[in-house]
Formats: sequence, C-alpha cells, structure tokens
Amino acid sequence: MKKIITGSILAALIGLGACSYSRNPDSKNYDPNDPGFVYEFEGDMYYSVPYDPLSQWKHHELIYNKDSLNMRLPVKGTIARGKLAYYYTYPNTNEGYEQAGKELKNPITASPDHMAEGKRLFEVYCWQCHGKEGSPQGSLVSGGVYPPPTWDFSKFALLQTLPEGKMYHSITYGRNLMGSHASQLSPDQRWLIISYIKDQASKAATAAPAEATASAGN
Repeated sequence: MKKIITGSILAALIGLGACSYSRNPDSKNYDPNDPGFVYEFEGDMYYSVPYDPLSQWKHHELIYNKDSLNMRLPVKGTIARGKLAYYYTYPNTNEGYEQAGKELKNPITASPDHMAEGKRLFEVYCWQCHGKEGSPQGSLVSGGVYPPPTWDFSKFALLQTLPEGKMYHSITYGRNLMGSHASQLSPDQRWLIISYIKDQASKAATAAPAEATASAGN
C-alpha cells in the first residue's frame, strides 16, 4: 500500500512539475519553440556533439586519425565534379610551353557572341598592357609602369602564327613579366580571349594586302 501511495505522489509531482513549466498553450509564459527541461543525463539526446569535418585539431578521443584530421584527404589526382577543365597537365616549364603549343587546340567555336564576350574579357584583363585595336600600348605601358610586352596589337603577324596552346599556357601560368590569370579567368574565358585575339589578327592580315594595293594604285 505504501508503495502505491509513494508512486502516486511521485506521479503527481511529475505532472505538476510539467504543468508548472508553462507547457499549457493557455499559459501566458507558453513558448511553442521551448523544448522544455533538458535532463542532465540525457543532454546529448537534445544537443548532439558531432565532429566538424573540416576541423584539424587534436583530441584525446580522436584515436583513429593520428594526423588529427577529421576529414580524409582525397586520392591523389582526384578532380572535383564540374572542374575537369581546370585540370591542366602541362608543367610550368619551357618544355610544357612548347608541348602545349603543339597539342592544345581551342575548343571554342567562332561566333559573334563569342567574339563579343572575348573582346569584353580582353578589355577587362588584358588591354592595360597589350593595348587595343589601333593602340600598340596599353595604359600601364604608356604610363611607364611596365615595359612593352612581347606582343601587342601592332604585331598581327606574330599573333596570327602564335599557337593557341602557347597563348593558353601563358594565360594560365604567366609568362615573362605577365603574371598568371588562372584565378581571374576560367578555362573557357581564356579560350574566348584567345579566339578574339586570333580573330583580330586574321582580320588585320586580310585587310593589309587590300590597303597595300590601294596605296600602290595611288
């Protein structure tokens, strides 16, 4: 009998305790987002403590990864999804430069839209040194900040024969005084700029004989 009475009293106290925490929607202290009491021995059921996959720290419970890394390194040669075009195998050497010139071909097809975008990108990233059409020097060169680059828009004969792969290699790694633009330009954007430059060189080469003929006739 005493056990029944004791159990009844405990049940009543628990019920009153639950009510006293304002779990009733009619209570002025009711908060629908309040989870209620968190019992000490069940704390991890309310607030779990997962490992941060990007953390690199030593912990006495980290017994499996001796190098203190929670996240495993990818296998050598792994390429992130959608980043295959960024995987560039040619080394940053003269040999890599020459090899790229022989093997790399521009995958961008010539079109008015591509030429317009290539021109836009060139005028954002390149003209300051290489100049624009009709201007052999860009603002940084004419201002004396840098010496003239190896090629500018007055050297159309060079641009017409310079392999596309060498141009891509130079944009990717940098060449001589020119720094790498790999962080500013995606692979497709590099090819768009090359397409635009080649297009301008081809137009200049076509116009040059006509101009020479006109001058000779005069």
